[in-house]
Amino acid sequence: EGLRDLRVKRAVERYQTGEVSVKQAARIAGVSLGEWLEIARERNLTSQLTPEDLEHDAETALDL
Repeated sequence: EGLRDLRVKRAVERYQTGEVSVKQAARIAGVSLGEWLEIARERNLTSQLTPEDLEHDAETALDL
């Protein structure tokens, strides 16, 4: 396996256990947040985002 595949595999494992957040998983995998969300969708991973996370993201988007 390539290094990228190994990093993604490790990120998926840690994300599935709830050990790391979305941002941390993306960092571990060495991909952007958008790329991580695509990886998570492709692998049918359950989101670890809390309602508070979503509210904060929505408020941040409005500020842009």
